[in-house]
Amino acid sequence: MNSESNPHELHRLFTAKADGTITPEEHERLNALLKDSAEARQQWFAFQDAEAALLAWSQREALRREAGVDLAGQGTSQPPISSPRSRGLNYFGALAAGFAIGLAAWAMWTAWPNRTKVSPSSSKVAARDEATTSSVAVLSRGVNMEWDRTAGAPAVNEPLPPGVLRLQSGVAEIEFFQGARLCVEGPAEIQLISSGEAFCRYGRFSAHVPPQARGFRLGTPKGEIVDLGTDFGLDLNDKSPELHVFKGEVELHQPQVQMRTLTTGTAASLEQPGSIQPMAANAAAFTFSHDLDARVSESRREAFARWTESSARWNDDPDLRLRLDFQDQEDARSLRNAASRGQDIAAGTIVGCNWTQGRWPGKRALQFHSVSDRVRLNLPGEYPQFTVAAWVQLHSLNARQNQSSICMSQGLEVGGVHWQVIHTGAICLGIVAEAHPSVTDDYISPVVFTPERFGQWVHLAAVFDTAGKEVRFYVNGELLSRHPLKRPVLPKPGMAELANWIPASDYRGPHAVRNFVGCIDDFSVCARALSDTEVRQLAQ
Repeated sequence: MNSESNPHELHRLFTAKADGTITPEEHERLNALLKDSAEARQQWFAFQDAEAALLAWSQREALRREAGVDLAGQGTSQPPISSPRSRGLNYFGALAAGFAIGLAAWAMWTAWPNRTKVSPSSSKVAARDEATTSSVAVLSRGVNMEWDRTAGAPAVNEPLPPGVLRLQSGVAEIEFFQGARLCVEGPAEIQLISSGEAFCRYGRFSAHVPPQARGFRLGTPKGEIVDLGTDFGLDLNDKSPELHVFKGEVELHQPQVQMRTLTTGTAASLEQPGSIQPMAANAAAFTFSHDLDARVSESRREAFARWTESSARWNDDPDLRLRLDFQDQEDARSLRNAASRGQDIAAGTIVGCNWTQGRWPGKRALQFHSVSDRVRLNLPGEYPQFTVAAWVQLHSLNARQNQSSICMSQGLEVGGVHWQVIHTGAICLGIVAEAHPSVTDDYISPVVFTPERFGQWVHLAAVFDTAGKEVRFYVNGELLSRHPLKRPVLPKPGMAELANWIPASDYRGPHAVRNFVGCIDDFSVCARALSDTEVRQLAQ
């Protein structure tokens, strides 16, 4: 069916659809246009918005007429007496008038030369300024992954947009949004194209394609593979690349030769298009999803052991004032201070919160969800220099909530420290500079938390450096931004709360919500401005 259209045809089809007179043939034509044309979809959404708005207007006008209110909103001296039939006519008359206005408004919108353009991939949701994502897959698991950082270094559970990834070593498991699952063995290069397609330049790959992902496409320099619901392996590392089918059926498309179909237990060389070389599929040469279970468990145990060893060294740092490692008993209602030089700082008191698993099995964390969840701390003294660091897993940001606390001093006394995630997803370090009225020097990083980062473990650090006259923000050990010091106010955290905030101990009445929704499994305060190298080591 021809998918080309013109504005007059769209107008006719939209109108017929709206008033219920559309024929089956016209309905099929409209579906084809909306499927094939981004411009048609854009205009359809605009038409629906206008229709919905004017339907609401017509309903209000019908009610006004029934109540004896004229269109200008002025009350009449006496409500007219109307029968049910006349009320129905009034309502549908207003609806018809509103609908006609709506068509005119839509026509003006589509003809307006400077209207805002919507990208072909956008939707009605995107047009209303809601959060969007370009991700097509997610990095679900991995073992000993070393990435070429020039092409991106994703973390486990990170959504993946279209683009190139180069895995130098290790194994990564990628789950595409349409359901296909791909194990990638480094060294390998893969380009994600869509939620149902990728291109593999080199490396070794194994795929599981369930029925829901039937039609998954995997391109290679030697041809394209179309999966019909199966398990297969692809080896592009050897001089003679090979395709192995372990279960089901795949189509192999190569230039200038007829398409070939491979079924369970067969394999083919990709080096000589068109040639038939029967081969037995060799599953032992590939890593599959079920093979990762034991390797991932062992990798997590090794990571936990390395963390335990490095934690002991960090706890002995002479400038470390507070270290909460969350390795307290699971039924504990306090968090001990593990810092060797922090004897004068009491344990943190847990209010609300539930214990949960941290970054690995054996690593504990606290889950913060309710407006009541928090950990009460007391950090006495002044800090001309300090570094705060934490491993956090943010689950969401509330659009009506301006800030989500990581650690905030109670109240607004001079020197108070407010470390938080603001509503945009950026990180803010605020130092209260004046008390009455309160003035806070806020240092705000670029955006860190987008919906793609929700649910991931992220290492955050902020450095306040009076000697260097700057504030620095770090994410996962890498410098994110630096900001000149606004004024030399001495930070004094004092009584503070982890993952929440209250205005003052004697405050009464409602106050702004600042609770953090997510998990924390490590938190430190050091009375020193850590260097870039030290923050990187801490994150690792």
